[in-house]
Amino acid sequence: MKIAFISVFFILSLASSALFGSDDPTVRDTFNIFGVSTTALRLQEWQIAEDKDPSTPVTRLPALVWQSVKELKETERYSTGNWLLKTNLYIPDTLREQDVIGIFSFNIITAYEIYWDGDLLAQNGTRGKSRQEETAGRANFNVIVPNRFVTPGSHTVLLRISNYDTVSPWRFLYGDVVVGKYKAVLDSLFTSGRTASFMTGILLIAFLFNLFLFITRHRRTEHLLFSLFCLTVIFDYLVSQAAFLFDLSVSFIHFEYWFYQVNTLLFTTLFPAFLIYSFSLPKRTIIATVSAILLVYVFIAEMRNMFTVLSFTVLAIASIISGRALILKREGSVVIAAGILLSWGAYFLGFAFAGLASVMVICSSFSIARQFAIKEKEEKEAKLKSTLLELELLKKNINPHFVLNTLTSIIVWLRRDSASAVKLIEALAEEFRIINQVSALKQIPVTQEIDLCKAHLKIMGYRRGAEYKFETVNIDGTETVPPMIFHTLVENGLTHGFEKKINGTFILQKTKQTDSTEFILSNDGEFNTEDTKGSTGFGMRYVKSRLEESYPGKWSISSEQTDGGWETKIVIRGY
Repeated sequence: MKIAFISVFFILSLASSALFGSDDPTVRDTFNIFGVSTTALRLQEWQIAEDKDPSTPVTRLPALVWQSVKELKETERYSTGNWLLKTNLYIPDTLREQDVIGIFSFNIITAYEIYWDGDLLAQNGTRGKSRQEETAGRANFNVIVPNRFVTPGSHTVLLRISNYDTVSPWRFLYGDVVVGKYKAVLDSLFTSGRTASFMTGILLIAFLFNLFLFITRHRRTEHLLFSLFCLTVIFDYLVSQAAFLFDLSVSFIHFEYWFYQVNTLLFTTLFPAFLIYSFSLPKRTIIATVSAILLVYVFIAEMRNMFTVLSFTVLAIASIISGRALILKREGSVVIAAGILLSWGAYFLGFAFAGLASVMVICSSFSIARQFAIKEKEEKEAKLKSTLLELELLKKNINPHFVLNTLTSIIVWLRRDSASAVKLIEALAEEFRIINQVSALKQIPVTQEIDLCKAHLKIMGYRRGAEYKFETVNIDGTETVPPMIFHTLVENGLTHGFEKKINGTFILQKTKQTDSTEFILSNDGEFNTEDTKGSTGFGMRYVKSRLEESYPGKWSISSEQTDGGWETKIVIRGY
């Protein structure tokens, strides 16, 4: 039972591996033996008896009143009140002079005295017979055993306890007492603290990195979930170290109990949710995952096995999710699956929480960094594509053929009518001015696009001695569109439908549907009856590229000849 509760506390998990690794397990399970080679020993084989008169000096009680703690069936009865706990410790040989022996208590509440062979050794807090009389001791408590007490032979270690502070289900029976070489135990605890600080630093970097990505990278949910996941592990490390860093009351254990309940549940929930978002799996699986975790928490997990059960649960769910991601060949699924496999190893080796947290933070950070690099590459390619479109746009509208024809028209008008020549130059300047303004933009107001179309129609009207009109229907001026898509369609219409026709009208109409918006550009030109699909040249490719850039996968375009001319329809979903 005690081993299960020790696993709740990371510091004790680390300390246990360091403290008890050199002992003979066969001997340790049957009796507490502390020899020259022993570094530390967690005392076991405790017996308990009620302290019926806690205000008088401790006396030797008959053997019949003592009960083995391991054989208690209802520990709740033995938690609140005044109690005596004792165990035997055997020292087979004379310890070296430099070996200073200490007694360390972990998670024993609320106030107690420590006796060695009946002699009072130390007192932590003040015992009482009620909550009002009782004063809680310190959370981080240890005492040096005088050398005159540490003699070869059998000794009795006795704790006289009062426990009326019961704000959580945690009881003194769940605590531990360790006898060990004083400096070695302190060094081991210090090493554990340094390891926790190192892990906290790594997690803090991962937390800040993902929080930064969430704020700056379109607020993607997976970055927020992973930063919160790191935060739960950081808080876990900090709380586990608080009693060693600050002079806290032993009542802090009650806070730890409730904290670990909530934090472990958050840890168990956040990690699968992060995987689901990271692998773009259906969001409804989050509801199923959280429901499964809550069912396990309510009906299976309890105080003695909560950490073990929830660790197994999160690993099982994460394995299912990563397996699904592997089948779907999602980016980063191989790295995450490898991390989960290592985490299973950590689980069976007995340090599930630290192992899972450490391995998954490293693997997930690697996966996120890889996805980040891929995303950066895609954005650079998109930016390069946008730049190429901009260059093509300028090339299309300032090509030598267009400029030559326009200048020729200007010369002709200068000879015939200088005032019209000036108007042609002004229209040309207006078109170039607008092109210069919009060429580097991804989206422009539709009113600016209409002005550009009108400027181009005016130029072409002067060049051909014709009159072209541009009208709008249901355009309210709040719309934005990629630059020069309608201008390009107008240009195509003039080329193919107005070679012989003098005057013409272009109409831009907007129709709002339930989940989409339609832009229809029509004209009354005279088109070849054999041409039913319209242009497939550079102009149309430019329009399609601009639409894909602004509305990836959410647009369509179609053109067809009508009874009175030509019509091009652009449909944008979600517009």
